[in-house]
Amino acid sequence: MSDKSTTTAAKWALLIYSILTLRHFGIAMMLQFIMNPQFANVHENFLLYTKTYNSLMIWVGYVPAVLMLLSAISMIWLAPNFFPKKAVYVSVVLGMISVVTTLWVMMPIYKQWAITGYNAAQNQHLLSQTLYFQIIPSALQVVILISFLHTYLQDVKRVAKWIFLLVVVLNFYNMGTTSIEGSLAYPLWETVGAKDWLAYRQTPPNILFGIMFVFAAFSPIFLLIAMYWRRPKEIPKYLVTSYLLLVFYLFVITLLYFVPDFQVPLNNVHSLPLIKKLGTDDLIYRAPAGLALQVIVAWMFLKIKPSILNND
Repeated sequence: MSDKSTTTAAKWALLIYSILTLRHFGIAMMLQFIMNPQFANVHENFLLYTKTYNSLMIWVGYVPAVLMLLSAISMIWLAPNFFPKKAVYVSVVLGMISVVTTLWVMMPIYKQWAITGYNAAQNQHLLSQTLYFQIIPSALQVVILISFLHTYLQDVKRVAKWIFLLVVVLNFYNMGTTSIEGSLAYPLWETVGAKDWLAYRQTPPNILFGIMFVFAAFSPIFLLIAMYWRRPKEIPKYLVTSYLLLVFYLFVITLLYFVPDFQVPLNNVHSLPLIKKLGTDDLIYRAPAGLALQVIVAWMFLKIKPSILNND
């Protein structure tokens, strides 16, 4: 394989590994602190709720988890030589622990609940196991990834490096949280009965959801403004502008349309038509812009040409 082909493979491998690792962490955080605690407040249609959850999780959670592990394993061969091999192997082991927890702890409990109903003791066991064997390993994977990206971006000046690194981390983390919100939560809301609705909506504290989801989704606005003056030299200003306009659009449409027309009314009353319209409008007005953000950050990443790759 030519040096150019090796360099290209290494860049793509690191990008895919970054996307899947950060996306997996976002998914794990949402499941642990938002989705799993809500099971306790579903009574009317619990079996339907759990069966829907199981069918959606195949593509929203289980398949991406396996892909994350495969991408980590691929780094054994495709990672640049300047990444410590021990760290690569540790990341693979952490990924295995997280995926095993997903497939052999979480999935069996969800499937059992779809048959036998909710079990509070099992849910406590689930939350404990996923904290120690999914959240913590996933967080450590992110720490290792950040160390890799820090090395990869060593040609970039310190401030510009950390701004761009934070954009990458938050952007692909948000890819996981929004996939849970749009592809899992909204369809599940349609199965929750009117009697359970208010308690169900109040399960995750608003401040927790605000930090994990809202703040992480819109804080890149400030980072992108800073990127006009501090960014890797290979990233053109038009990509920064495109990202900033899209995330500002998402902020405005969420603040002026989705919050007052959907989220606030649903905090006070159950409305199946409103829930269905929320899911439809989210797919039409926010999902395409969210996808475009992922493409722009990936494009930014691929434009960077670290000299360290040439010395690999």
